[in-house]
Amino acid sequence: MKKIPKFLFVFSIILLHLNCILASQFQSPELPRNRPSMKSLKQTDSVQFYWIGHATVLIRLFDKWIITDPNFSTRTGVVVKRFVEPAINQFELEKFDAVLISHNHFDHLDQPTLKLFKGSGSVFMPEGGETYIPDGIFEKKIPVSESRWETYSVNGILITPVPVQHFGGRWLLDNLWDGEPYTGYIIRYKGVTIFFAGDTGYSREKFKAIGSSFQIDLAIIPIGPMSFLSARNLGNPVHVNPRGAIQIFKDTKASFMIPIHHSTFYNRGNSERELLESEMKDHSLKEKVFLIKQGECVKLDENKLATICQ
Repeated sequence: MKKIPKFLFVFSIILLHLNCILASQFQSPELPRNRPSMKSLKQTDSVQFYWIGHATVLIRLFDKWIITDPNFSTRTGVVVKRFVEPAINQFELEKFDAVLISHNHFDHLDQPTLKLFKGSGSVFMPEGGETYIPDGIFEKKIPVSESRWETYSVNGILITPVPVQHFGGRWLLDNLWDGEPYTGYIIRYKGVTIFFAGDTGYSREKFKAIGSSFQIDLAIIPIGPMSFLSARNLGNPVHVNPRGAIQIFKDTKASFMIPIHHSTFYNRGNSERELLESEMKDHSLKEKVFLIKQGECVKLDENKLATICQ
């Protein structure tokens, strides 16, 4: 696959952010349906996934706590407001065994949120991301190399960074020299395998490789932000649309999927949800793809069957 020039990544993201900034300024954030409290989630006989909003997923992995790209802030990048408030009780947080950061962008590496996790175990991030992680919060900072595929063990959890397709640069222009500081993660524990794609465009080669290397029970895959031009294909170079997300789901051979990253900071009038519902219908995936809302939950039972939490 031909490598896309970095300046095109930067230009496309600037246009998307301008659109998001304009859209978000004139809407008050909604309240989520549910606001889970970690202190009340003591069940250890199943695996539970609570979508907090954007790319933040609270994972109860039997007796372990994991969270992805935590962001509880009302704004990201100073000016972009949330459409839906974070679906978590921030005052009842427990310590996390692992915190996974996919890349350094403000909406995925949120410093004010990370400060709430004092005393937690390990935080993973691409190389260079440790600069933005507050000191004195985590027991270990673990930067992962650009080569990916190395497996780390944290309290019995196996975490393997895997390649995805996005772009770097916390300040956009620094993407021109900071390499490829973005990653997805495979999480394995007690026979359960989870794929967190972080933030990504589509790459058949990369996702086929992930699907060939792991037997994935559930994939957490981002959608958008979408542009009007990307709605007819698999997305743009750095973000998949619902069609692209479904294709990643198929390439990785995951059993189930939870779509994230939509309807929180970025929203195109529910068109992401509508397109995904259409794709699910066309591909008979209603029982495989869980289009939940912020604060809602999917669980895997002892037979690795996924259902909506009751």
